[in-house]
Amino acid sequence: MDGSKHMQSYEFTSEELEILRDVLRHAASEMDLEVVRTDSHDFKAMLKRRREILDRVLAKLGSAPVAA
Repeated sequence: MDGSKHMQSYEFTSEELEILRDVLRHAASEMDLEVVRTDSHDFKAMLKRRREILDRVLAKLGSAPVAA
């Protein structure tokens, strides 16, 4: 990823949004465990950065529009 910003909009049903949030929360939890387990500084830094991005995505999904 190059860090550039591209705005895209998606509409999800409430069920889709709930599942997406659950999957992302699970991935974040697994990432936290991997951060604790790894000895590689570079890998740990990459995981922490990805975790921060997941947190931002989850925050955005909290206010995402839900399709009818």
